[in-house]
Amino acid sequence: MVIAEISVTPITDGVSVSKYVRAAYKALVETGLKVELTPMATVMEADTIEDIFDAALRAHRAVADMGARRIITTLKIDDRRDKKVHMEDKVRSVLGQ
Repeated sequence: MVIAEISVTPITDGVSVSKYVRAAYKALVETGLKVELTPMATVMEADTIEDIFDAALRAHRAVADMGARRIITTLKIDDRRDKKVHMEDKVRSVLGQ
């Protein structure tokens, strides 16, 4: 199971980037992967790393398609291969549940 955190940030003239984040998030949801929006990034879960890379590319392109001329996409990947771990398993582990 692969869990990843992604942040797609356009460099724009204004302060708010919510419409761009919305487009990137929609692109991620449309992949069918498990996706969780947080205040600072989006977390997703997939069976393969290829699915994560494909989703990241779709999110990045969604922002580019809106006309952003510069985009910074940050991707952090946890590719756990010894056992199947889901996003909520990691949270429960930290909370001691």
